[in-house]
Amino acid sequence: MASLSPPPGPFYDFTDVKGNDVDLSLYKGKILLVINVASKCGLTNSNYDELNELYQKYKDQGFEILAFPCNQFGDQEPGSNKEIEDFVCTRFKSEFPIFDKIEVNGDNTAPVYKFLKEGMWGFFGDDIQWNFTKFLVDKEGEASHRYYPTTPPLSIERDIKTLLGIAQDSIIFPNLDITGTCGTSELGPDCKMPSQPDEYPDGTIYEYTVKDVKGKDVDLSMYRGKVVMVVNVASQCGLTEENYTELNQLYQKYKDQGLEILAFPCNQFNAQEPGSNDQIQEFACTRFKTAFPIFNKIKVNGLNTAPLYKFLKLGKWGFFGDDIQWNFAKFLVNKQGKPVGRYYPTTSPLSLQHDINRLLEAS
Repeated sequence: MASLSPPPGPFYDFTDVKGNDVDLSLYKGKILLVINVASKCGLTNSNYDELNELYQKYKDQGFEILAFPCNQFGDQEPGSNKEIEDFVCTRFKSEFPIFDKIEVNGDNTAPVYKFLKEGMWGFFGDDIQWNFTKFLVDKEGEASHRYYPTTPPLSIERDIKTLLGIAQDSIIFPNLDITGTCGTSELGPDCKMPSQPDEYPDGTIYEYTVKDVKGKDVDLSMYRGKVVMVVNVASQCGLTEENYTELNQLYQKYKDQGLEILAFPCNQFNAQEPGSNDQIQEFACTRFKTAFPIFNKIKVNGLNTAPLYKFLKLGKWGFFGDDIQWNFAKFLVNKQGKPVGRYYPTTSPLSLQHDINRLLEAS
């Protein structure tokens, strides 16, 4: 694998926010989190807060954060370097280094980002999707992980600890690295998150009938007036434990206020839901004491995509693309039956409480 350690010459040398050259050898032997930042994004507050928390926790153990301002996404980093530095240091009291504003896509992509994007990153694609995309670089200077813009920094703490060699409880994640959790809190009034559709699909979920785990028809109009979360689940995924646990917590907290969770088993992602409907229901109800409804196993991509998922995917979802990426992709549907939020598979269910509350409070 290629290394971020600088080759002869200044190819990967940086300029900091004050215009000073920074030699990458300064970070040799450290774990690096490289992130493109913006000051006026809906993700700004939550990311800076959690980045600060990570930095304070691990900076003395060999961890460094390199923040690169970028104005390529929604013109959400328009200020000068001085304005950016003042914003970060005054509002968030950040201590990790801020660098010169750069471009991360296109003909003028900064060399370090050309390098970072060279990895075989699967469905991430070649380009950076939005502000606050994250890369982890190991002690040898190799880019080891890539995360979605909506990945909360604290959700990658496990990977940071692994690279630092800090002991922790074991958990098995799928080999396909899709660690990209979502947080849509702190949305500014003029900022549209990538998880919000540019336009609603025609129709509502109330027009669809699905089968429950016992094979009985369920008319989704029974959920009229409720806020609905739709999620494709799997029993043998590295995301299973966290998602079922937090989905249960959400359901117990909000079910009496009008939240419903509809769970659709799917075996299309690394064959991680191979069981029968009865086995799936027994697993969810016995291991997790799940009270929200489990439905018939379906397909969410391809020619045999379930009609409900064809509808959910019709929204103009920005860099999500057309297909479901993995187990535990999530959609929020408002009280009128319209899909209004889409979240990555690694989105922590509890991180959606802000959006759920907002939808529950809406008329």
